[in-house]
Amino acid sequence: MKLFFLVSIILFSISGFSLVKPWKSSLPAESTFVPSEKMQDRVDFWTLIYARYTSKQGVFHLSDQDNFVLGDIDFSDISARKDLNIIEKTRLAEKRIQIQRDELAKKWKISQKSRIRLQTGLKDRMEKALFLSGRYLPMMEKIFKDNNVPAELTRLVFVESSFNILAQSKVGASGLWQIMPSVARPHGYITQHYDKRNHPKYATELAVKILKQNYKSLGSWPLAVTAYNHGLTGVKRMMARTDSDFLEDLIDAKDVTPSWGVASKNFYACLLAVLAVERSAQDHFGDKLMQSVALNVKDYKLKKQVKKKSLLKLYSGSVTRFRQLNPHLNWRRISKNQKVPAGTPLVIPKEKFHLVAALK
Repeated sequence: MKLFFLVSIILFSISGFSLVKPWKSSLPAESTFVPSEKMQDRVDFWTLIYARYTSKQGVFHLSDQDNFVLGDIDFSDISARKDLNIIEKTRLAEKRIQIQRDELAKKWKISQKSRIRLQTGLKDRMEKALFLSGRYLPMMEKIFKDNNVPAELTRLVFVESSFNILAQSKVGASGLWQIMPSVARPHGYITQHYDKRNHPKYATELAVKILKQNYKSLGSWPLAVTAYNHGLTGVKRMMARTDSDFLEDLIDAKDVTPSWGVASKNFYACLLAVLAVERSAQDHFGDKLMQSVALNVKDYKLKKQVKKKSLLKLYSGSVTRFRQLNPHLNWRRISKNQKVPAGTPLVIPKEKFHLVAALK
C-alpha cells in the first residue's frame, strides 16, 4: 500500500495535483457526535481497524458481537513475496484464514465457525484518505454548513469511499458518497452523457439532502446516519420491530429484518471511529503526515456542444487531467463521438477558466 500511495502521489503530481501541505484537521474543537456508553466498545473496535491494523492484517470477532475480538491475523509476509502472483497470494491467505479460524473455534469452544468473522484493517487506506481528503473537504464542509448540517458528517466519505473518486460498489453505489442509482435518478443525476454521483460537488449536494431528509424524518443523527447506509424505510422498519428510536436498541435487537446486518449496525460507529482517528491523526500516522490542498477549480455547464479537442485546451492538452477532474463523464461515449453535448457539467482549472468564452 505504501508503494501504491507513492505512485498515486506521483501520478497526481504529473497531472497538476502536486500541491501538498502538512496535515491539519478542520474538525471543530467540540464534537457534536459523542459515543454513548453503550456504543463506546463498538467505536473502540473500529478505531483499531482504522488506526492500528493495515489491509494486510485483520482481527477475528463474533459476527453477532462485533466488538468481541477473538484474535488477529497478519498477511504481510504473504503480500511481500515476489515469487507469487495475486491468485497464489490470495489462496495462501485464504488457507491461513481457515487454519486460524479453526484454531480460534477450538480455543473459544465455538461450535458454529461461521459466527467467526474476519475484519481486515483499514489503516493504510485511512492514511491515503487523509491525504486525498484535503482536495474536497473545504467544498464539502461549506455545502454542509450552508445547509445547517453538522460539517463533521462530511467524514462519512472516509467510511463510504476513503475519498477514492472512482469508487464503485458491487451493488451499484458510485462516487465519493457511494450513492445508489435509485436515489440519484429521481434528481436527474444519471444521463447517457454523465453521472453526477461521480461529480464531487453534485454528489455532496445530494448527500446533504439525503441526510437532512433522514434527520427530519427520524429525529436523531445516529438514526439519520444509519439510514444513509441502510435506507430510511429500512431503519423505520427496525424501529417498529424494536419499538424504539435509539440506535443502540436496534443494534442489540434479536428480531431483525433480513437486510439488517454487520454494515448497518456498525455504520454510525465507523463514523465515530473515523472522527476519533482524525482528531489524533498524527499520533496514529506520524508527525510527517501530509494532505493535498483543495483543488483550484470552477464548475461550469456547457452552453453548447463542444469538441473534445477544444476542451483539452482547458486542461493544458492533458487527457489525463481532463478525466481526473471529470470522472462523472461518460468517457466511452466521448471517445466515440469526440464531442461533449450542451448542458454537460464540467470541472475546470481556475487558471484556464478564461478560455471558456472561446470554446468551439
